Amino acid sequence: MSILVTGGSGFIGSHTCVELLNSGYDTIILDNLCNSKSESVKRIKEITGKDVKFYECDIRDREGLDKIFAENSIEAVIHFAGLKCVPESISDPLSYYDNNIGGTVTLCQVMAAHGCKTMIFSSSATVYGVATEMPLTEGMPLGAINPYGRTKYFIEEMLRDVFVSDNSWCIALLRYFNPIGA
Repeated sequence: MSILVTGGSGFIGSHTCVELLNSGYDTIILDNLCNSKSESVKRIKEITGKDVKFYECDIRDREGLDKIFAENSIEAVIHFAGLKCVPESISDPLSYYDNNIGGTVTLCQVMAAHGCKTMIFSSSATVYGVATEMPLTEGMPLGAINPYGRTKYFIEEMLRDVFVSDNSWCIALLRYFNPIGA
């Protein structure tokens, strides 16, 4: 089984790639390197002792994505790619909407064109907005309060709509807080 990991050279993506490779999955990394460095791909190879395909490509690049899917038998996508800085999203919201939402639309269109309808989407706990009680649960109301959080929320809603329109899709949404640090 080949799994495409978008944003695979970033922090969460690279750790996921290590686990996938160590579990025997054929792993393909797609990353435009705007939030990461190609050095992490070398480190993934060193840590696992296994080869991993790497494509420097943006998720908004339809031709590039189509080429990657045409060259590989991708059965699932773990989608980490996206801009991720809350203050930057407030000062430059259009870049966040274009990259995060527009890129995910393009990715889903290319996936569908190649018969790949399995996705794990890296969302965020920011979709909850300001918490009124803790701990948060999946059933709590959503209310993102910044452009970054809204892009994650809108993508979740879009993926729900994709599934409703075609329930042959298999989609999981991951919401987590700060993945590193205290």
